[in-house]
Amino acid sequence: MATSGRLAALGVVIALGAIVAYALLLRVPIVRNHPEGYVAAFALATALAALAVARARRRRWPAWLALGLTSLLLVGGAWFNFVGARVPDTPTALRVGERPPDFTLPDAAGRPVSLADYRGKKPVVLVFYRGYW
Repeated sequence: MATSGRLAALGVVIALGAIVAYALLLRVPIVRNHPEGYVAAFALATALAALAVARARRRRWPAWLALGLTSLLLVGGAWFNFVGARVPDTPTALRVGERPPDFTLPDAAGRPVSLADYRGKKPVVLVFYRGYW
């Protein structure tokens, strides 16, 4: 019984610790860009809770409660990271040499710059990159 309760508690602590660690380290690029770590922690927590359910003889409800919580976090975290937070596909893609539509974006100093301002005056190279810096 004590082993089962400790395994269930350890599973919950690992799952909640993963959430807290991810929230505290969100500004670190390697953590923010690779959230698979906390999903793996949720999987470990779920495995520990399942082991607690298997080992429980009496008073199984704490182990089942831990299994339900960690399973919910595992499924929710996996769905969010691998389905919900995906970068959406672009509806249209330009081909090489094709004229892009006009747009206005801020430059490095924050001033608006329009593509139409440069058409026919000088060559324009468009570079799109995704970053968090």
